[in-house]
Order: sequence, then structure tokens, then C-alpha cells
Amino acid sequence: MGYRLPPTPARRVGFELATPSEVELSPAGESVRCCERDGDRTIGELEITVFRAALVIDRDGILEEKVREGIEAAIATGARVLEAVPVELAGASGYRADAEYLRGSTRPALPYVYVFAIAPDDLGVDGGVLVTVRSASPDWPAADAILRSLKLLSRRSATANDVR
Repeated sequence: MGYRLPPTPARRVGFELATPSEVELSPAGESVRCCERDGDRTIGELEITVFRAALVIDRDGILEEKVREGIEAAIATGARVLEAVPVELAGASGYRADAEYLRGSTRPALPYVYVFAIAPDDLGVDGGVLVTVRSASPDWPAADAILRSLKLLSRRSATANDVR
């Protein structure tokens, strides 16, 4: 199954993704949530949200701040968080932060959290996407497949991260 949120004049960045058949997809405004379940047990959730930001000045700083905002809930509830690191895609870049809730009574059902803030390299695009992955185990193959399929769309509906 696929999903596409095209850019608009008000939202100059969009995205497109494909999901494996076992993943439920729930669009909501400028975001989409993907979820895989095994009976009553949730294996993982992935949420992608479009954000607006003027990325011309201090692009890296803004993207790193977006990752920190996305991982704040994990920090506030005692997760062990690794420092944000840069990530590169063809035609796009950003930051990633990882968190893991340690064993104990406050450990949630999805203790592994990965947050990405990614924007097209085109400085004329004033926004990007925030991707949050929560999973029951460190590896969630469906999330890997969704992230590999993720394409950022620029204001001309061109795919910003197509390999050229």
C-alpha cells in the first residue's frame, strides 16, 4: 500500500511512501501513522509529520532541534538517549536520535524510539518531515522498508531524493 501527501503552496514539502501489506496506514491532516500488530500486541508504530521551518540560515541547527523536540518525551520519561547524529540521503539530509527505555516498571510496550528530521537539500523548500519510529524490538523490518521507500516531494512535485 502506498501513501502520498503532495506539497501545496502553504506546505512546500510533501512525502510519498510505501508500506508492507501487514502495516495499517492512518492519514491525519499533514501526517500519517503506520502500525503493525500481531493480534493484540503492537510490533511497531511509525509516524511521519510535515513541519515548516526556514532552513536557509542554520539549516543543520534547525533540523537538529527538530530531532531533539521529537525525542523530548523519551528524555522526560527516563529513556537512555543517544546524541543526535547527521544522516544523508540522496537529495536530502537531516538528523537522527535514538532512545531506549531500560528494563523496569516504567518501560513502555514500544521501548525503542528513533526520530529523524529530514529536509530536501533544496534551500527554497521551507520545511521537512519528522519521522518517529517506536518498536517492541530494536529491529522492525516493516519500518526499515517504509523508510527505504520514503521520498520527499518538493514544491514542483518532483521527488527531492530520487537518485539521479
